[in-house]
Amino acid sequence: MVALGVVTLLLTSYMMVFYAYLAKHTDRDVSFFMSVGIISIFMNLCTNAGGNFGIAWAYFVIALAFIALGFAVSKSGSVAFYTSIGPWFKTQFSDLKSAGFNTLSAVVFPAGIALFFANYKKDRAFANACGKASLWGILLWGLLLWAILGLVL
Repeated sequence: MVALGVVTLLLTSYMMVFYAYLAKHTDRDVSFFMSVGIISIFMNLCTNAGGNFGIAWAYFVIALAFIALGFAVSKSGSVAFYTSIGPWFKTQFSDLKSAGFNTLSAVVFPAGIALFFANYKKDRAFANACGKASLWGILLWGLLLWAILGLVL
């Protein structure tokens, strides 16, 4: 049941990325789906922390249903999302130096913050990329700690 809680957390995060793409690239209002996704992530983390994994099935069904409803919201936007995944990976990992520094900035976010301030005057685009990655790293580490401590304690 612990694995179901973790899988549901990842699936709900994927659903949030999916609807964020639809919100940015289509003219549809997906605020309901985004708000339910945020509530579902929060409740899933609380459920994992409480050790009551039986309700994780509800979050799992909600995430699957909302991903399927994405095609009803915008079929062309959903198809565009799935066709953009491959080119996104290609552009993100074509420059190994930037990919390495972005990964370092996300995993070790104090290093990303230091890279941001050290390179701000020399190369502003590189500094902004490291800064954004470090902010995502802070969010990632916070959610990861919440999930791990919720499962362990």
